Amino acid sequence: MSIQITILGLGRIGASAGLALGRHSNQVERTGFDYQNAIAMQAKKIDAVDRIEVNLPDSVKQADVVVLTLPLNKVRETLKTIAPNVREGAVILDTSPAKESVAAWVKELFPTKRYYVGINPLLNPLYLADQDESIESATADLFENGSMAIAAPEGTSGEAITLAANLSGLLGASPFFCDLAEMDGLTAFTHLLPQLVSTALLNATLDQPGWRDGSKFAGSDYAAASSSIAGHEESASLCAAALLNKTHLLRSLEATLAALYGLRDDIENDQGEQLESLLEHARVGRAQWWNERHKLASQANELQSAGMPKAGDFWKQQVGFFSRLSGTRPPKREKKD
Repeated sequence: MSIQITILGLGRIGASAGLALGRHSNQVERTGFDYQNAIAMQAKKIDAVDRIEVNLPDSVKQADVVVLTLPLNKVRETLKTIAPNVREGAVILDTSPAKESVAAWVKELFPTKRYYVGINPLLNPLYLADQDESIESATADLFENGSMAIAAPEGTSGEAITLAANLSGLLGASPFFCDLAEMDGLTAFTHLLPQLVSTALLNATLDQPGWRDGSKFAGSDYAAASSSIAGHEESASLCAAALLNKTHLLRSLEATLAALYGLRDDIENDQGEQLESLLEHARVGRAQWWNERHKLASQANELQSAGMPKAGDFWKQQVGFFSRLSGTRPPKREKKD
């Protein structure tokens, strides 16, 4: 007996989740769907899924867990399409950067007894500098020694949240819990803001009269500072995330503008001591964050070893879970070729 997991969206995150879950093939059966059939076929080729489904509604009919790893601008329409086909007791997990909005869509579009839990993977530190979000960068250890932020609407079944936490363990991540607004706030200044700052840098320089020559001078510093916009969401998805996460993001943008104006004022007024202090504060702070991020990974690995369920116990911990949520017995399934 295995849990049926459908992954919608087979880019780096979705395919990596499939690869990690593939190490527990006696526990889960993986169905994959992607709007680009070539990507779905590639996911099957690298064994990120057991089977692919080209029909979106059909892909979720038998799912115990539906995992959305899609660009945000595709999430609402996808939810609307699959809502009639998601069975009672199913848990819907979502990695998009606007959890409050997605939770509201699920409540609006789905019948009762379908349970939404927002997740946000904090990746293995080995891959912190990797900006490529395509399936070519998928790897089974993407989540190892990392954490999984988990948030759910008020009143969500504790068993649905527990399932998300246990599934995080199968991926190699340690869960931590927050509420939807907190997750959106953290996402705004750690995920969305860097992409908008990269956008501002690029738009401020690409159209300058001297860019033809400047492009030859631009090196590693420019590449690093502009890289956040390079490999993440499609522009339409980033736009949707910025607008849906407006309140939190505007607060972060205001703080960033204040910091930039502070640097500008110190430069204009020849405040060398103050300017150097700000630069050093940033340099030291970045180094501390980098070291702490790797230290947290080590602690997460210890927690994973000590407290998280073993892979072989995962299904045992879910026995009765879906029957309690849906009021029916979980069907027996044979693994498909």
